[in-house]
Amino acid sequence: MEPSARTLEADDRANELYWGSDRSVNQIAEDLDLSKGALYGMIRPLAAAMGCPACGTEVVHPNRTARERGLVDCPGCGWDGSEDETVPRFSSAVAADEDSLTRSRARERALSSDAGPGPGALVGGALLGAAVGLALLIWARRR
Repeated sequence: MEPSARTLEADDRANELYWGSDRSVNQIAEDLDLSKGALYGMIRPLAAAMGCPACGTEVVHPNRTARERGLVDCPGCGWDGSEDETVPRFSSAVAADEDSLTRSRARERALSSDAGPGPGALVGGALLGAAVGLALLIWARRR
């Protein structure tokens, strides 16, 4: 068996024991002959079969403590909150809210563009000013 296949198999086994048993992290790490840090590095978030209220992506439980407390994170947009705040995973409400979310993002972009010119506009303005000044200088010398 290839080393990468063994690594994937070990990751799968670690996740199976972590999410599917009540054994402590110390017991699991000892059984797999790993340090706790190495075990935590192998653990993947557990899909929660619920949708993010902000973007509709499936939310996850980052660890067992979060699962016990009903806390979830969204890997899509970074939202985090309680399971009570989520929406059904394949909800039509999410699709209906997509227009609202798009409008909200457009509004945010418009507000951020009202903050003033960016550094590129300032450099462009300075170069344009220098070119106009140089053109006026050349024109004045010819007269």
